[in-house]
Amino acid sequence: MQTPEDPTTTDDPIATAEARLATQIRRARRALAAERVVRGFWPVATLAMLAGAVWAFGVLAAIGPVGALAALVLLGLALLVALWRGARGFRWPTRAEAVARLDARLPGRPISALQDRIAIGANDPGTQALWARHLERMAERAAAARAARPDLRVSSRDPWALRLLALVAIIAAALFARAPAPVELAVPVGPGGPSVADIAAGPSYEAWANPPAYTGRPTVYLTEDRPRDLELPIGTEITVRVYGGEAGFALSESVSGAGAGLEPIAEGILSTTFEARRPGAFGLTQQGRELAEWQVSILPDQPPDVAFAEEVTQNVSGAMELAYSASDDYGVAGGTARITLDLDAVDRRFGLDAAPEPREALVLDLPLPLTGDTDRIDETLVEDLSRHPWSGLPVTIELQVFDAAEQTAEAEAGDVTLPGRSFFDPLARAVLEQRRDLLWNRENAPRVDMMLRTITHAPEDIFTGPTAFMLVRMALRRLGYAREDGELSAAERDDVAELLWNAALAIEDGTLSDARERLRRAQDRLSEALRNGATDDEIAQLMEELRQAMQDYMQQLAQEALRNADDMAQQDQQNQMQLSQDQLQQLLDRIQELAESGQQEQAQALLEQLRQMLENLQMQVQRGGQGQQGQQMMQELQDTLRQQQGLADDSFQELQRQFNQGQPGQQGQPQMPGQGQLGQNQPGQPGQQPMPSQPGQDGQPGLSAEQLAERQEALRQMLDGLRGRLPAPGTEEGADARERLGDAEDSMGQARDRLDEGDLSGALDRQADVMDALRDGIRGLGEEMQQAQQNQGNMGEQPGEGYANDNRDPLGRPSGARGNIRSDENMLPGVDAMQRARELFDEIRRRAGEQSRPTEELDYLRRLLDRF
Repeated sequence: MQTPEDPTTTDDPIATAEARLATQIRRARRALAAERVVRGFWPVATLAMLAGAVWAFGVLAAIGPVGALAALVLLGLALLVALWRGARGFRWPTRAEAVARLDARLPGRPISALQDRIAIGANDPGTQALWARHLERMAERAAAARAARPDLRVSSRDPWALRLLALVAIIAAALFARAPAPVELAVPVGPGGPSVADIAAGPSYEAWANPPAYTGRPTVYLTEDRPRDLELPIGTEITVRVYGGEAGFALSESVSGAGAGLEPIAEGILSTTFEARRPGAFGLTQQGRELAEWQVSILPDQPPDVAFAEEVTQNVSGAMELAYSASDDYGVAGGTARITLDLDAVDRRFGLDAAPEPREALVLDLPLPLTGDTDRIDETLVEDLSRHPWSGLPVTIELQVFDAAEQTAEAEAGDVTLPGRSFFDPLARAVLEQRRDLLWNRENAPRVDMMLRTITHAPEDIFTGPTAFMLVRMALRRLGYAREDGELSAAERDDVAELLWNAALAIEDGTLSDARERLRRAQDRLSEALRNGATDDEIAQLMEELRQAMQDYMQQLAQEALRNADDMAQQDQQNQMQLSQDQLQQLLDRIQELAESGQQEQAQALLEQLRQMLENLQMQVQRGGQGQQGQQMMQELQDTLRQQQGLADDSFQELQRQFNQGQPGQQGQPQMPGQGQLGQNQPGQPGQQPMPSQPGQDGQPGLSAEQLAERQEALRQMLDGLRGRLPAPGTEEGADARERLGDAEDSMGQARDRLDEGDLSGALDRQADVMDALRDGIRGLGEEMQQAQQNQGNMGEQPGEGYANDNRDPLGRPSGARGNIRSDENMLPGVDAMQRARELFDEIRRRAGEQSRPTEELDYLRRLLDRF
């Protein structure tokens, strides 16, 4: 490499950087100049804008010649002072200032570094090479320099924001001020005589038109430069005001029909306001000379329109759905639906033969959109009127909507049956009929009394449950008491009607807990709906009810099979047809498809076929459900064990909290389980990590002993329910397991009593016994299940069972004793399986005791310990 002889020689990168810097330096100088001009001369611009606004608004003409002359003199002096101060402080930026501004924005100030000269080692070739490399790097940095935008903010120099005030004033003058009048600076010759300015400018007036708020149109200012032809909505308020005028002003208008005139509202101010109701004109004159005139054409406000979008229907729950559409040019303000009884269309028989009692029309508010415009509305009124006395009777529905101008529109629909909830049970419909007759007229009370007594004469043949029967008897008794006291009052009538409504609901929905009865009821309701031609929505609702009842029924059959496993095993299962859950679901889907397509007879036939199949299914429950039910029972017992473990941990933490709050030597201080008396030597646990802070420790609030006792009692009741669902023991191990579960329940009761007494130490001992007994019971039940499944596998495959007995899953993998996908074969040949299992169990216990491990891992290890 050739070393330059002169270290100050400029190479090509530096020249390129300086060429680029020249442009940026010019930009920086212009930015500095703009900043100094704005900071120095902003008062001049502010005074100029204020002066323009004052002139445009006619202030100079209003204050008279003397005031105008004084104002101009003061303005001129202020402008001169502002110009002098700005010129004195302004200085054109130099190149050095621009360079310094650019250099300050770059790291290391590379522009200044390009001007540096080597001080030591100028004749050393190595130093020269290093210096040249340094200059190249600085040139690269300097080439990236960019001039900053000028900072034109002057808020620090104008803390009162006078410049913004002047800007707002000049903008307002440009938008709203009239053409300024000439300013006459000459003083009037005679006392009280008008000046030339007064004669030239004439009186000052203004006018504006304010349309109604509901139109959404803005206020129109009637300036001289605005067109004289106006289009205004009807009801627009027009205001005309004259300032500083003499007598002789007159207003002529033909748009309101009332002939409004100017009236004084203050000294030297005349004003009037009138509404535009029809096309016409209005104008202002002075002593016969026209000052202004406007022609007005009226934009009419059209009345709203309303119509029924479709026929009145009811949804699945029985609520009325009334779809309507409405429109208005300025938006619909509101509306109502008025429902009245169509007495001429009522079938006047039986309880409806009497004249109905007077009842006010039912008025419902129509829904409006929560957001958006209301000029076009398509909404649906949804209201449940099932309890109304007119439910199921012919009514007339009248829609009425109105706009902000109180203009209305109406639409009426006749031959409408007021929708209500559908009742498919004949008894429920009979009870509702008596309720309707009683609400129709209180004179029907004797007839209703007789019918209710007839219905409840032999309840065992009619009512399927006591709830509905008791409600009907209560209504009958209250009706009789009211009749004995005299005439039946309206309040008593309504109370009896409420009881009858609740009775009909109890009959229709049922309160039975037996799944078989609910299934029968769901089948009957669907069959009744198919015969009566129910709608698609009602059929869909009843089909969903049937599916839920069938699911509950199948679960009940599975429980019966678990309880009667031995009897079911002895039944001859040859020539039996299997029916899977998928096949039942397909059959239900087919019934719904036929019903919705109008093929009611085919749907009814399939429903009857389903009924017979389910009745036969009562005596032909397949074997094999015991394994699944037993697996579920095992899972619930394991959940109980985990919850008991959590309760024991909470009890121990509460004991620690009480121990930490006490002082050594106090009487009644709680004693830790197995701790003995204070001062005794206790066996240590080397290497044990300190327990992390838990809720209830170190003064933190924990669970009280009463709360712990409530949780213990809840677990005891849960275990008692599980024990009641266990089938009879089939082996000696099963009997021992059930006995251990009974011991666990007894220990739970003892732990609950200790917790109620506040003896946490004794409660912990009993809870330890509970967990030991639960583990033994779960282990014994597992062995019983394993032996039962092995015995079932040895019986061979029975005709019609459809279950594989080779102890393999559908993929050919061997299944474990509990139905898990695992192998029971020895996977570690040559190794003692029991020894290996013991080692794994000890390792899991050791890791579970290390509290420093993640919470997720500790939870997993505890689940392993609970399971095995």
